[in-house]
Amino acid sequence: MGEDNEEGVKVGKGNQEPVFVTDDKAVYQGGILSSADKEILESVKTGEGIIIIESAEQLQEMAKAGAARFEEFKKLCSSMELWQAKVIQVLRCEEGCSWRAIAERCYKLGWGKWYPPSNQIMGMALCRRAAQLLDEDYRKEPWN
Repeated sequence: MGEDNEEGVKVGKGNQEPVFVTDDKAVYQGGILSSADKEILESVKTGEGIIIIESAEQLQEMAKAGAARFEEFKKLCSSMELWQAKVIQVLRCEEGCSWRAIAERCYKLGWGKWYPPSNQIMGMALCRRAAQLLDEDYRKEPWN
């Protein structure tokens, strides 16, 4: 019943097949993806390894855990310097890296330790802090 998007993933109302939901523009606009992004998109196509959310309570618990993790990661980003913010700005706004790709690249640069290195929430926290240092909003253009 749904239509295929660019990645061949079914989208649309009434769809009983797995659906991948994100507001990361790099993912849905064909940006630079981490290997984890690619694996997740593939799992949506095949249904392998997906998590089935069976209740509003389960979704709320997942959101609560994600929000708590975001707060932890925001603290890790608090010491970011302006030059690092500019590097992240180039990665996100010019190169089009996904949040997971941002986290992975910063991890490989030795800017911190988190797991997994391509943690999407960490990538969001890194972009949030970088945009903040540059007096911008990571949820708006050109960041997202």
